[in-house]
Amino acid sequence: MTVIPEETLLRLLENCLELSQKALQLIASRHSTKAVPKELLLQYSALIRDLHREKRHDTTLADESWEWIWEVKPSLNAIQLYGRLAWINYSLIDLL
Repeated sequence: MTVIPEETLLRLLENCLELSQKALQLIASRHSTKAVPKELLLQYSALIRDLHREKRHDTTLADESWEWIWEVKPSLNAIQLYGRLAWINYSLIDLL
């Protein structure tokens, strides 16, 4: 069985936490129900692409429980984004 290298996992976790902080700032500034700024959505999309690329290296990422994560909705608000990032963070920690 192949696994994602620890260095790659740590980089993904770091990106996830950075995006989580940005989403929390939006929530704290009372912009939680508005669509996230395009730049933040692009950064989130890049994280999802990186994760999807690693899917072939780990059966956990290929599991159907991840299917809802692969779709990046353009209308995500800060609360939805933060929730997705929290789930990703928790799931990646489980892979360490």
